[in-house]
Amino acid sequence: MKGYQTEQKKLLLTYLSSHADRAFTLEELGAVMTECGVGKSTVYRLVARLTEEGAIRRYAREEGRGYTYQYLERKECHSHLHLRCTVCGRVIHLSEEISRLFAGTLLTHNQFYLDDSRTLLFGRCDACAAAGKE
Repeated sequence: MKGYQTEQKKLLLTYLSSHADRAFTLEELGAVMTECGVGKSTVYRLVARLTEEGAIRRYAREEGRGYTYQYLERKECHSHLHLRCTVCGRVIHLSEEISRLFAGTLLTHNQFYLDDSRTLLFGRCDACAAAGKE
């Protein structure tokens, strides 16, 4: 990561990287990090900085106002679509090939250029669907 590595930043990055398949609200991150001794205002500043640095991605929430944030495990995370389970919150990385096919279909049939670096699709993952969770 770029910039100075404070202990608070390391704690936040460790937590996010160990939960890389989930996206969190600022409130959720603030609550978790407060338990680790990191103040909420520090978490908010760090999240803004890490978003600017490209270490985490910001998504518009599925309902209401605000955003969720997810750790980017790899640099190529900017070149494919993401799916988010509305039941468990799991984030699934769609392959670049499928992402290109989807974007190409939208362009061909709807004359719409998809910004895959900012797109998040919502639905249910296979585990939640198999368990009958809505």
